[in-house]
Amino acid sequence: MNTRRRRLGLLLIAPGSAYLLLAFVSIVALLVSYSLRTTQTATLFSTFDAGTWSSALSDSYLWSTVGTTLRVGLIVCVLCVVIAYPLAWSLRAMGRGWRVAAMMFVIFSPILVSVVVRSYGWAMLLRTGGPLGGVLDSWLYHEPGVILALVHVELPFAFFPILAAVRAVPAELGEAAADLGAGAAQRFREVLLPPTVPGLLAGAQLTFTLTISAFATPALLGGGRVSVLAESIYTDIQQLLWPRAAVQAVVLLALTLLVLAAFGLLGRLVAGRVGTRSAT
Repeated sequence: MNTRRRRLGLLLIAPGSAYLLLAFVSIVALLVSYSLRTTQTATLFSTFDAGTWSSALSDSYLWSTVGTTLRVGLIVCVLCVVIAYPLAWSLRAMGRGWRVAAMMFVIFSPILVSVVVRSYGWAMLLRTGGPLGGVLDSWLYHEPGVILALVHVELPFAFFPILAAVRAVPAELGEAAADLGAGAAQRFREVLLPPTVPGLLAGAQLTFTLTISAFATPALLGGGRVSVLAESIYTDIQQLLWPRAAVQAVVLLALTLLVLAAFGLLGRLVAGRVGTRSAT
């Protein structure tokens, strides 16, 4: 019976998976093809030329853009996790009721609004004469303003995996540890934190990968001063520099895959340690 269900499940997901795989492979192949051309030979049937790669990889501006992208992604990831983790425990402690529902709506509400609208909203808040202009007006069109807005945009993607992990922890674990004489800090560090680490990693992974590929928020709040890869790719496309845009897109894809692989490896290591600790 289990074999039949597995085969039926594979059969049901096969069409969608094949479509997504075909689209992904086709797009990546096209990007790699265009990255192996120069601006003078940027046609589909031109001969391959690695000149665009050599010029792009020797360009200090590209590496500066990569550094800014990774730095912004890391800062936003850390801030989202730091905010989301205690918030998830607070909501769990509140139990159920209209207060929890209201908090969930507040946290979830950014996803219901276009990212462009949210970015313009932050621009209005941070501009000179705006509600926050007297305190944070220097952040607009600079990296801190971009980070602040991105934390607001990406926070739900960190919060919900963490909340699921926190709610999956049995309440009896903490009570049993308290009965055995463990203090609050020890209970959290040795009993409550380890089972929630996979949720932390999932939230951090989502937040980081979404942030390094973000375009609208850095473009609108960076004012051209905060250059990230997604915005640089868009600028090159506007200028019809398709091979250079393709090189940067491949670099961004490679960074994303490396991040996913690193988080996956870290998740397996953590799961192994948690399983070993549970067994002992």
